[in-house]
Amino acid sequence: MNLFKRLRRFKRAESGAAGTEFALLAALIMVPLLLGSVELIDVLGTNKRAQNAAASLADVVARDTEISNAEIAGLWDALDVLMYPDTSGNMRVVLTSVRIVSTTSATVVWSEAHGAGAIRRTTGSSVTLDSRMMVPGTSIIMAETSYTYEPLLGFLFPGNMQMTHDAYRRSRLVDPIPRVA
Repeated sequence: MNLFKRLRRFKRAESGAAGTEFALLAALIMVPLLLGSVELIDVLGTNKRAQNAAASLADVVARDTEISNAEIAGLWDALDVLMYPDTSGNMRVVLTSVRIVSTTSATVVWSEAHGAGAIRRTTGSSVTLDSRMMVPGTSIIMAETSYTYEPLLGFLFPGNMQMTHDAYRRSRLVDPIPRVA
């Protein structure tokens, strides 16, 4: 009987109800905020790694005197390290050596592609570059990356996102850098 009195008194008591409601509402707001910020940080980190991969690949090639098949294979292997903890399997890369013929014309010297769906540029084809890069008699290494981001939670970003980046570096030692077997 004593227990029933206490339960009835508990049912009628209103002190603390606002605190309980606030605790429930705060949890409903804070959990999505936490999940959203975790996903946003992951997207930003992945995007930065994809951007750094493009810049690093272009920079490594621009410092070389010639590019061999073994060096190209090593660059593709380096993508795993550059994209860690993400997988490089979702990345497409096109590395291209571009010769600047005149202030209005640039052509492909060689091009290599990596990843599912990546297409190398045709040797001798025309390339459009920013006018500030168009210095006749020089060459540029162009790295184009495209990464398909698959969200961990799908909370803020429900579908896959494409992250594309381009990086340009002037050849440092040889103009243009030859492609050898």
